[in-house]
Amino acid sequence: MKKAILFSLVVGMILMFASLAMAKKEPGSVPQPENLTCIVGAGLVTFDWNDVTEAVKYSLDVDVEVDSDGDGENDMTVEFSVSTVESLVNIAITDFVYDIDGDGSPDQLTGPATAKVKGLDPGKGKGRQNNLFSLPCEFNLP
Repeated sequence: MKKAILFSLVVGMILMFASLAMAKKEPGSVPQPENLTCIVGAGLVTFDWNDVTEAVKYSLDVDVEVDSDGDGENDMTVEFSVSTVESLVNIAITDFVYDIDGDGSPDQLTGPATAKVKGLDPGKGKGRQNNLFSLPCEFNLP
């Protein structure tokens, strides 16, 4: 009986420490991209950053602050995510749309926005990647 209790205690401790080790989020193996720029031009927003040699592709995330109730205060964030293999991405300003008022018709977004990008090296058996995002880049949608 004592051996069974001791064995159960040891197994329980091993499982507890193993799950704590797996829960710890270490940065991934792909370095964070550097020098992200966001340039608003004629009908486009251009996102550019330094190539990361370890990255097979990138995830570009853009958050746009929105005044959803018309009171002049930004009270909602609309999130966009783009997957790309290039370190230069052009997105049409007309692509930044969201149905803010719920009428079924997309509304053109304007105002402050923030972008960040991270490199990815996906593949079979590599699991979830916790790679670091670049420093944010702020811009305004006209």
